[in-house]
Order: sequence, then structure tokens, then C-alpha cells
Amino acid sequence: PPPLFFFNPHAAIRAAQESRGLGDVYKRQDWRLVSLDMPGHGHSSHRPPGTSYHFVDMLFEVVEVLDQLGWEECSLIGHSMGAGVATCVAGILRKRVKRLILVEGLGPLSQPAEKVTELMRDSIQQWNSLKTKKSPVYQNREEAVRARHFAGKLKKSSVETLVARGLGENTDGLVWRSDPRLRIKSRLYLSEAQILQMIQDITAQVLVIEAEDTDTRRWVDLLRSRLGFVKNLDHRILPGGHHLHLDEPQFVASAIKDFLK
Repeated sequence: PPPLFFFNPHAAIRAAQESRGLGDVYKRQDWRLVSLDMPGHGHSSHRPPGTSYHFVDMLFEVVEVLDQLGWEECSLIGHSMGAGVATCVAGILRKRVKRLILVEGLGPLSQPAEKVTELMRDSIQQWNSLKTKKSPVYQNREEAVRARHFAGKLKKSSVETLVARGLGENTDGLVWRSDPRLRIKSRLYLSEAQILQMIQDITAQVLVIEAEDTDTRRWVDLLRSRLGFVKNLDHRILPGGHHLHLDEPQFVASAIKDFLK
């Protein structure tokens, strides 16, 4: 079977892969797995000082990795923003991508043209204020778990998995490995028409996994509005929230295993 390529924009897919449920399923299958931390995420390096992160750059970087691996065909899996990256890469590479697995996402976020100046203004303000902001420092892992658990709707066990992978250490204590520049609004977004064109260009078999209890309503509405543009679609709604692959890995693993048969 084609190799399976993971995207880890927030280290969540790899954390799920390494934790209970998903990892065990993939270990039992005859698949070659590569799990990628995008630049500025997880254990990958941050971009050089003075530079920023652009969504479209990630598409090129993924293709470069696939070329370096020498994979003429593959399957892709991504969650949230990683699902957005995987969607676009599948549209660009077309028949080179045989199967596409998208968890809580179908393409990236788009913005209407009339918001372009407002969004750029916000991005400039956030960029200029970044130097005055300090990233949180934790004295121990338990403190980081409490803070992350309070900030989002995740099971504590899932938070512990994310924290174990996502924390690094400096002279002050424990800090998140991710680059703070990732929190700055994008300087430029793709239009909805551009994203729909990429979706329509996908030739792969597509599995879209939607969470039953997601708290990202805007993403759900956007995802559902795009489903009709997917040619070869298997759409499943599974128990759990936005991070269901961490909170309820057995359901996600079962769906993926069935899809990859």
C-alpha cells in the first residue's frame, strides 16, 4: 500500500499516534509511516528571526519532503490546520495522493476580499506587539497541564499527552516548543473560490471525520459547506470534540482502519 504521511501542526496527530489507540492500530498494519512536525511546531526548528509563517509555504514544504523521501504515491492524514494543508497538497499533487484522511477540517480558513485590509492591519499590530509579550513559563509539568486543561475542552489524559510532547526547557523553566509567531493572524488568506478549486482537483478517496461535539462551530459550518465539492467522499461523524483523535482514539482508529482496507 502507499506510504502514510502524517501532518502535525499542533503535535496532536503524533501525540495521538504515540498514545493509546491510534498508534496500536498503525503498528498492526502494513504501512510505512512518516510523521512530520511543520516548521515552528513540535520538535521542528522555528523559522529565522524576522520571518513569518505563511500557509502556502507549508504546502511547498510538504511536497519537498515527499520528493526527498522519493514517494511517487502516498496517503495523507491531518487534523485541523493539518487537514487544511493535506487538502491543498492532495489537490495540487492529484493522482500522487491515493487516500486522504481529514480529521476536523477540509481545506484552510478563507476570508472575503472586503476584509483584507482589516486582517492585514490586525496582523501588523500583532507582529509589532510580539516583542513585548512573554511566553508562559511553568515550573513543572503539572502546572502546564492545569493551564492547558483550563484553556480548552480536552480530557486531562489528552492534555497530559500534548504537554509531554509539546513542552521544552529553558533557563527559566518549562515552555511550549511552538514558535509564538504562529499565533499571529495570517497576512493573507486564500479565497473560498481558490480553496474550492483545490478541493475539486482532488482525485484521491477522501475520509472526512467530523466531531459530534466540536466547539468550533465556524469550522463545522465551513466543512459542511465544502463537502459537496469532494468527488470520492466518505463522511463520518464520530463521538468527541475537536481533539477526538486524542480524547476518543478508538473511534477514530476504527474509522481510519476501515477506510484504509
